[in-house]
Amino acid sequence: MSEPAITVLMTVFNAGRFLDPSIRSLTGQAFRNFEFLIVDDASTDGSAAVVEEWARQDARIRLIRNETNKGQTPCLNQGLRLARGKWIARQDADDLSHPVRLAEQHQFLTIHPEIVLLGTNGRMIDEQDRLAGLLDAPLTHQAIEWTSPFLNPFMHTSVMFRADIIRDEFGGYDESYRIAQDYDLWTRVLARHQTANLPQRLVGYRHLEGSLSKLGRERAFAEAGQVSHRASERVFRRELDPAEHRLLARFREGLDPETRAAFWSFYAAEQRRFEGSPPRDFSRTVALHHLKAAGSLLSRDKASALCEIAAALRSDFFSTTRWLAERFLNA
Repeated sequence: MSEPAITVLMTVFNAGRFLDPSIRSLTGQAFRNFEFLIVDDASTDGSAAVVEEWARQDARIRLIRNETNKGQTPCLNQGLRLARGKWIARQDADDLSHPVRLAEQHQFLTIHPEIVLLGTNGRMIDEQDRLAGLLDAPLTHQAIEWTSPFLNPFMHTSVMFRADIIRDEFGGYDESYRIAQDYDLWTRVLARHQTANLPQRLVGYRHLEGSLSKLGRERAFAEAGQVSHRASERVFRRELDPAEHRLLARFREGLDPETRAAFWSFYAAEQRRFEGSPPRDFSRTVALHHLKAAGSLLSRDKASALCEIAAALRSDFFSTTRWLAERFLNA
């Protein structure tokens, strides 16, 4: 049997009622030449039985069952070692893929062989699959680099990447990271290789209230801070002082009215120093950063949130109006 073009890699731990529709969104893809590798991390809620039933119906599905719980990062590396496809597409067990997701990504990567890591835009959905928000990423490699000290520039559940490069050159995911393992990996990859995001919204990321405990959120913020620290040194070409690192953290975790002015002053200064001519989607990327700030501020200071929306409009009027119409008018 010929090798599949793509390995879809999913890790599962007690995925509950969202696992079945998540698997269905992938088995129904327009692109058919893929294997579907699912690593069950010792689930206790019957998730493995759901996968086994799907595997009986679809020969592309391979189930790997762990006897003991290892955690997501070791499971991802376990899947990387077993994957047979040239490309690996990730999806989390409660998320959804658009029917043309794999086709669109594979076509783009075939046309642009220099790209080794490709994500997409997406929608945030709730438990009933209703729109809960829009997820927008920087599109060009230069805008991705600019974003990397501020935020993770890729949605993990949307990426497709070269299996051999991630395995052999980077050694897969760093298992010292339990939550920000993807952010860490992407910043290492984009320092050496070309990357991109597609503008199409090809994934549905399921946002569940309370999915992370307080301890989990604290660990996520701490790990993201470590990655941001390393990325900022490379992108800004200098060591930031502690106050500047705190501004990055405030933006990432949710900008507040007290730090808003200081953050944007820092942002503008670094933007002026950023090497090279602005990429095609740089104004769009800056607008998206203002929209993120507006979302963080909305519940605390509506006037500040409106100022952020106005700043987004000044940065990129077309992208911002389109984003607002899609988010609030379902256009």
